[in-house]
Amino acid sequence: MKKLCMISAMALFIVLPVSHDLCAGRCDIDSSGGPFRGEDISIDIEDGLLTIECEDYDDIVEITEDYRLYVNGSEIETGSKEKKLLRVYYQQYEDIVEYAGEIAAEGAKLGVKGASLGLKAVANIVKLVLDDYDSGNLQRDMEKESDKIERAARKLEKKAEKLEDVAEDFEKTHVKLRRSIDELDDLEWF
Repeated sequence: MKKLCMISAMALFIVLPVSHDLCAGRCDIDSSGGPFRGEDISIDIEDGLLTIECEDYDDIVEITEDYRLYVNGSEIETGSKEKKLLRVYYQQYEDIVEYAGEIAAEGAKLGVKGASLGLKAVANIVKLVLDDYDSGNLQRDMEKESDKIERAARKLEKKAEKLEDVAEDFEKTHVKLRRSIDELDDLEWF
């Protein structure tokens, strides 16, 4: 029980700061193993503008909400195939932000429920001393509450699997986009 409380509290302190950035649409990426070829990449979506920056090269790629592409401030002409890829890329990133924000918020709630379970256990221990409440009652009550938390965790895991699928699709679209648009391929980091 003590271990469950500690884990729940730690999860809460880890998830809350992360959820703020995800809900704001910002993501800093360690690109090892991902679709980007550089390091120190950040992606942000704000006011309809998807911005991808690489600090190492001082480059900025922007995709507007009507799927126009800019590289370092210059608009890049795109055909219908490239425009479709830009639309898919933009929408996939919006989905990633949405799913990640939901998962972070639900994870925080789950952490609070876990901490609450620990407090209930302490309260029920007091009942052991004062009432006709025995250790069997305590175990039954705690198992009932922990089962609820486990069900919520399984739902959260399913959402995380969906997020993983969207992220994999985003990576594939990223590679297609890079291969389709020379100006993106010319960026050493993109």
